[in-house]
Amino acid sequence: MSTQGKPRNARLLMDAFERTTKGLEGGRRPEVPRRSVTFTIDHSVCAPGVFGEDFEVTLLALSPADELAAARESKGDVMTMATSMARRSLHSVNGETIDRGRGMDEWLWENLGSGGRQLVTAMFAWVGTPGEDAMGKAQASLRIG
Repeated sequence: MSTQGKPRNARLLMDAFERTTKGLEGGRRPEVPRRSVTFTIDHSVCAPGVFGEDFEVTLLALSPADELAAARESKGDVMTMATSMARRSLHSVNGETIDRGRGMDEWLWENLGSGGRQLVTAMFAWVGTPGEDAMGKAQASLRIG
């Protein structure tokens, strides 16, 4: 029973697990849906002369493996970890997927310029933070044992 007086679904975890892993064999893991966010970057904040117009960037939520890789890459430095996570979240520009195999992600990160990189980092932090409603719900249900 929750603190709000509503009964909890005791099978929530098992139902979600069974629904998302049904039919998987050989130790394969299910494809976990990832949230995305798309926003416009004003080309004037990027490296001069690289982008001739404003463009849309789409970020994807990171997988746990991506988060660990970003932490390793930043060597535990909190300031660089946020930047590393934001860079890893880059998914597409104007709907065109960023080709990491060709180094397109590194090229983009460099040419976003300081202003563009700050925008990406700020948007990554903003969308990855629970809103007031979610925080309020968590705080209202907090039980200390």
